[in-house]
This record gives sequence, structure tokens and C-alpha cells, in this order.
Amino acid sequence: MDAHPIPQNVTSFQFKLVGDMTLKQFLYLAIGVGFAYLLFVTVSSKYPLITWPIIIISTLLGVAFAFLPIGSRPLDYWLAAFLKAVYSPTKRVWKKNGKNYKEDPLFESRLVMYLAGQQTQVTGDSLQATAVPQSQPIAPLPTREELGKTVDLARQAQQLQMKIIQTERTLSQIKTEAEKPNPIPIDYSQQANATLADLQSLVKQVSDVKTQIQKVREPIKEHASAATSITHERVKVIVPTKPRQTTVALTTFPNVINGIVKDTTGNYLEGTVAVIYDKEGLPVRALKSNKLGQFTGSTPLPNGTYTLELEKDNFSFDVLQIDLNGGVMSPLLIAAK
Repeated sequence: MDAHPIPQNVTSFQFKLVGDMTLKQFLYLAIGVGFAYLLFVTVSSKYPLITWPIIIISTLLGVAFAFLPIGSRPLDYWLAAFLKAVYSPTKRVWKKNGKNYKEDPLFESRLVMYLAGQQTQVTGDSLQATAVPQSQPIAPLPTREELGKTVDLARQAQQLQMKIIQTERTLSQIKTEAEKPNPIPIDYSQQANATLADLQSLVKQVSDVKTQIQKVREPIKEHASAATSITHERVKVIVPTKPRQTTVALTTFPNVINGIVKDTTGNYLEGTVAVIYDKEGLPVRALKSNKLGQFTGSTPLPNGTYTLELEKDNFSFDVLQIDLNGGVMSPLLIAAK
């Protein structure tokens, strides 16, 4: 049987001029040495201090580009890779209709703008654009800074509340120790006064945080009222009913608010911010849903009535009122309206 030749990549073949020297290596060497020789003949006699370093560098570069590989690759390959890395763009900017939305103040609302543009309908050979009527303008959504500041203040309020609870426990312990009969009387007045001073300071800090939260929530309430006037819907406070059967248990601790958030079609909503307020309107927890739409607190809350508000762009939710009485709470199944 005759042997068949194995196909080879003939495009990578380089013609060898002298021995193992290829034509490209010869050109690099000729350019470097030729430029050095030209400077030696024409300029070296008049300006030797300037010319000789250039002659030496030109010769070395010609030899390096011809015979000095780095990592089994020629020097011209590394030079081309360096120039490509330097001059190639390192950031991708989204552009539409010639407008750079990276620098546009409406960049955060690009999804709403895109969905509004999709309302254009094609009828026959003509395009008829259906826009939102001027009598019903799109209500501006709360900015990311406003939501972030609300979450930060909620965390600060949560920490202050934990400190207040610890201080109250300390006062209770001091009161218990003072009521115990002791043959040697012990004066607890200084310790009690210091603890009361700390408690008053914490209460003042809570009041200041509450004032800041009210200032931050004013523009958010204005956005919500504008959206309510457009849709002619009012936010109603409802008491969620407990499901009869729950296959997922998010926590085993009592008085921990948890739940699962879905959209109108039943898909899980990731990144939904859930803020829990006490009966005085002070935020005590700020949670965020994961990829499965689940959110849960890390520490229990005292018994009482709480309000749960959920926030996510382009979605609206009912405000939930929750009563905690010391039991393990089943996950709330919350769906967007």
C-alpha cells in the first residue's frame, strides 16, 4: 500500500536565506546594521558623543530582533503584543443612537428608556410610535444614592437598638443585684447612673437617626406619591396569611422575619431590598434577596408589630404588617403587583 503524505501547514514556512537565518531575520539585521553604518559614515565624525550611542543601540536592536527570542517567540511578536495592549480600549461603553450613556445622567434609567422605546409598533409600511401621554408622565424612580443612604441608616439604627437592648439588660441586672439581701451593703447608684446616662445618649442618637431617615424618605415618598397618582392605585397595608404548607424553612430562630419574593409571572426576584420598620416607624432591619428571591434576618426581633416594605426598580409591592409573638415564622410568599 502506498503511503499518503501528511498535510502540513505550509503558511508558517519561512524561507531560509543563509543556513538557519530566515529572510525576516536578515531584514531586521540589515535594517539595524545598515542604519548604524549610515550614521557612522555621515555623522559620526562631527558628533561622535551623540552618534556612537545611537550606532551601538541600532546594532544591538537589529541583532536582538533577528536572533534573540523571549519565551520561544521573536522580539517583534512581544513588541506587537505590547503596542496592542497599550492602545486597545480597556473599557466597553454602551452607545445608542450616537449617545454615550456612560456619561449621560440618565444612564441608571437605561432599562426604562429601552422598554419605552419598544412601545413602537410597526403597521404595514409605516411606523406609528405609541408614546406615553403627556398627562401621565413617567414618575422618576428613587436614585441608588437615596436607597443606599436609607439602608446605611437602617443598619445604624439596628446597631443602636441592639445597644439599647444590652443597656436595658444591664439596668435589669443592676436592679436584681440591688434587691438581693447582702450583709455588706453595696452602693449601685454610680453604676446605675452611668448606665442611665449611656441609655439616654443612645436614645438621643436614635432620635437623630430617625430625623435623618425622615429627611431621606421624603423624596422617596414623593416618587411613590407621583407613581400613585399616575396608576390611580393606593398602597394598602395587609396582614399576610400564613401558608398551610411550606416546603422551605429559611430560619429556625423565633421572631426572625423572612420570605421569598417573586414577580407577577412567578419568577424569583434577586436584589430586592426589604426594610423592616417598628411601630414607631424606625427601621430595624435592612435585608436583600438572593438569586432564589429569599431574604432572612440574622438576629431575632423583640415581640411586637412591624411593617415590611420592599423596593426594587420597575416593581411595586404591598406594605405588609407583621406581628411577632416569640414563635418561628414561616417564610412570607410575596409577589409583585
